[in-house]
Parts: sequence; C-alpha cells; structure tokens
Amino acid sequence: MPFRQWMRTGLGGLGWRPADFWSATLTEFFEAINGHNEAQGGEEQSAAPSEVEVAALVAKYG
Repeated sequence: MPFRQWMRTGLGGLGWRPADFWSATLTEFFEAINGHNEAQGGEEQSAAPSEVEVAALVAKYG
C-alpha cells in the first residue's frame, strides 16, 4: 500500500495531524479526499464501463 503518498495527501493536502491520519479508516480517508476535491471544484471520477460497454469494446477491438 502506498502509505507515503497517502500520508503526503493527508498531512499536506488535507492538513491533518499525524494522529488524525493514523486513526482514520481507509473509508474516512478517501471520503475526506473526495470531499476536499469537491469543495475545491474538482471533477468527479468517471464510473467504470458497464459490462455491456466492455463487451462492445471487446467485440470491436478484440
């Protein structure tokens, strides 16, 4: 797991104290990132393609 990158995001990007970072669950951490990005006007991540879309791509491109 990329703990150093996550720590950089939590401590630097979110402004958390180390104790806050280490006591947060993964769900809390990633939801905090999503909330921060939303508050800053960031775009939502696009959803993964559906099974039908994947099947169409496989049929088209092999």
